[in-house]
Amino acid sequence: MQIRPYACACALALSLPALAEEVIPKIEIAGARYDQRSEETAASLVVGREELMRHGDRSLGDALKRVPGITIGDGGGRTSDIRLRGLGNGYTQVLLNGVAAPAGFSLESLAPELIERIEIVRGASAATSMQAIAGSVNIVLRKSATRLRSTIKAGVDTQHGRRSPSLSGEVSGKSDAFSYSVPVSLSYAPVPAPSREEEMAPGLRRSTLLNEINTTRLASLSPRANWKLANGDTLGLQAFISNSRRATDAWALETTHIGAPTLHPQRAAVFNIAAIWLRTDLEWARSLGEGARLEAKGGIHRSRRESDFEFGDMMNGRRAPALSFVTSDLREGGYHLGATWTRPFGGGHVLSAGWDGAHTTRSQTRVGSERDTFDEAPELSDNRYRGVIDRFGAFAQDDWEISPAWSLSAGARWETLRTSVAQAGVAAVSQRSAIPAPVLQALYKPAAGHQLRAGLARTYKAPTMGSLIPRRYTVDNNNSPTNPHSEGNPALRPEKAWGLDIGYDRQVGKDGLLAASAYLRKIDDVTVTRLFQDGTQWVSTPANQGKASARGIALEAKLPLPGFAQASLNGNVARNWSRIDKVAGPDNRLADQSPLAASVGIDVRTALAFGASFTYERGARTRYAPEWSEANGGTRLLDMYVLWGGGKQTRLRVGLTNVLDRPRVSQSTYGSRSTRRELMPGTALRITFEHDFERLK
Repeated sequence: MQIRPYACACALALSLPALAEEVIPKIEIAGARYDQRSEETAASLVVGREELMRHGDRSLGDALKRVPGITIGDGGGRTSDIRLRGLGNGYTQVLLNGVAAPAGFSLESLAPELIERIEIVRGASAATSMQAIAGSVNIVLRKSATRLRSTIKAGVDTQHGRRSPSLSGEVSGKSDAFSYSVPVSLSYAPVPAPSREEEMAPGLRRSTLLNEINTTRLASLSPRANWKLANGDTLGLQAFISNSRRATDAWALETTHIGAPTLHPQRAAVFNIAAIWLRTDLEWARSLGEGARLEAKGGIHRSRRESDFEFGDMMNGRRAPALSFVTSDLREGGYHLGATWTRPFGGGHVLSAGWDGAHTTRSQTRVGSERDTFDEAPELSDNRYRGVIDRFGAFAQDDWEISPAWSLSAGARWETLRTSVAQAGVAAVSQRSAIPAPVLQALYKPAAGHQLRAGLARTYKAPTMGSLIPRRYTVDNNNSPTNPHSEGNPALRPEKAWGLDIGYDRQVGKDGLLAASAYLRKIDDVTVTRLFQDGTQWVSTPANQGKASARGIALEAKLPLPGFAQASLNGNVARNWSRIDKVAGPDNRLADQSPLAASVGIDVRTALAFGASFTYERGARTRYAPEWSEANGGTRLLDMYVLWGGGKQTRLRVGLTNVLDRPRVSQSTYGSRSTRRELMPGTALRITFEHDFERLK
């Protein structure tokens, strides 16, 4: 992020007493609010705590789906991902307190109560890792409050007839040299996920009813403490701890209309996961005189996930003894370090330079006993993997305020990335990449309230640990080209891109905004999912496939509602295109890219605050090979909320999500064979009670 040290200022007005009167001087302090979007050279958007909590969402992923320019990818039972520019998982850099979020971080593990704000930067900055082809989303955890205060929230969600209670609270306070904040969040969510599946091929037609109940118990804690030392240095310590237990009870009933049934037409599975995730960050800052400043950051993260899985048939509506047992143990850890020096110089220059690096290791064990029938001997497996990712970057940048109308930011970053993956008994596969990354951005203000921006940068997308480790995740029944196994690729290289961004913002009144932007990306070594046969088994794996391009335009508006002083209307629409050169068209777009996304919302802030938002994503087909493609049916999401007692100590929120209750549709096609899936997420009713306790010193 590019935040100029001189950008935040306060105006102090002192009314002196009249000479003829002896009165106490009246002091008025007016704080000038810093508007990051209008002052930063790179195009950015800040979403505050109040906006994130407006609908009473239980997870950060639910709150972000209404933010302009962001779409949330459905993890299909796994972790959801944040997407900018309509680009899929991995193209958007996710930061936690300004540092890259490690693998294992989950949007579902963060309640909005734990968040201070979200910073969305569509361009790139040499001061952070350039793993931001689509842009960056910085999640800033809750900071210390300005006064002694305690808050408690209790809520309950109802979805598919199941109730999910939640409880959260915060204790915070400060003194002259010390401040602290301790937010905590607890939740219990038994959520059914009914779905159905249709499979068709020449001489084959099957339909399957599926249901699963995902029961999640989650406890999250995010304490923070700040110290102001005697020499003027500042020290900040932030921790985040997440402990979760998830149990999935799933079953399926298959009906074959034409052709032969699968090996397990009536089947059931039980999946249990116990996960703990810990991260600590330490920040230190010192003023060096003449406006210079030195900042250092460091931290560690640790995570462990243990799981067990059982699969078998059902007989007469009951579970039969399990045929397959699989246990796995995944441990990941690492550390990050970095330092930044900043100093203003004459002529409006602010120079900064620094370095940062990270080291991440993962060990993964999978032990299984699997068979298709009790008549055959079980196939025993014991797979062990170890992966390492090392990253180091150094940068220099000059933020130059040429005049009140012109600002320029020019920088360069050199980043190296090394990956190494080893399987027990097999030699390690290592890759090393060096990525020089220049960045140039300009801001021009032709008149008050008008901003024009342009930026050029070199960015990249690093492979994740999960995409590198060659562990095979097998489907339990009916392996086919439309239902393949999946495994990682240890030889995967990072994708590299040149990007151009342009934009125009116009402020309307105090809080209104009209904005337009466009982008272009040219990508090398693009990652495309490849499908192959290993004997009789179908397997998918990621592989580098040459060049690709992406481009798009976006419009955004936030305006007061005519005739209503306390109401606002906001909306945005984005159109995106992409093309993979080595994949024959049509539909040879980047995986999961949303071609068209739009949203509109209204908020009325009176004694009774209420609002609604509608989000639309057009479905699209993605072609991976001439005979293989996948499609999704898009989304239409309507959410509503009502808030009693806004701004008071006691508040009550009532929200409805997914009011239209539309199914999520996806389809996989290989030649003349297709599998269509429909997931029914259901409408959720959310009721939340909130109360603040002011505490005396």
